Amino acid sequence: MRRTSPARVLGGLCLVLAAGCTTTVTGNGSLAEGVPTPASPSQSPQPGESSSGTASASPSGRPTRDSLSCAGGTVIAPSGAPYCFPVPAGFTDVSKSVTVDANIGSERFRSAVAVNRRDRDLIIITTYELRIDADPIGDDVLETELKSVLGQLAKQGFSFDSTVAKRISVDGARAFGYHAREPRNRLQADVYFAFRGRNELEINCQWRDAPSDVQRGCQAVISRMQFKAES
Repeated sequence: MRRTSPARVLGGLCLVLAAGCTTTVTGNGSLAEGVPTPASPSQSPQPGESSSGTASASPSGRPTRDSLSCAGGTVIAPSGAPYCFPVPAGFTDVSKSVTVDANIGSERFRSAVAVNRRDRDLIIITTYELRIDADPIGDDVLETELKSVLGQLAKQGFSFDSTVAKRISVDGARAFGYHAREPRNRLQADVYFAFRGRNELEINCQWRDAPSDVQRGCQAVISRMQFKAES
């Protein structure tokens, strides 16, 4: 397989709430040779399928998850990580071959899937450990924290269609979404930040050449993601 060229990755968006976080991180990413065959369509997540595992409620009353149990084709579930998800159809698990040339700060786990043979069309999952339990913190407070991250990224060449978050749910956890652009490398990304307990989960859906594939895969990851409060 041909060697892929470097790709700038919008990743490692570390919040002040995260332990050991000192700065926003961006970097250059690349895929190594020898990535495996992508998942077949029969392995793709189906909209509306229910999640398994054990769900409960946190002391704040917000829905939470105590255990993980992802199924359906090839599943990404790093040992000790607070998340799991099935690989979307047409994507390849490139977790071991994606590199980010940057200081990852408090990043605890990173996984990635890519559209076959496209090194700039990726979905990257990262988690951070927070200093405090995020569940009692209000949505507006979290969004204010995220706006400071967007401001740092703007100084590094990224722009955002809006600094007002699209508020969604990822496995019942609060999540805040933004659309980012990096004109110099013709990159765009839909980035989502989800909070549960002392874990922050980032879903970074980045594309250059295959926007429809990445957007489809992004929705599949979001709909099938399982994310628990503590790892």
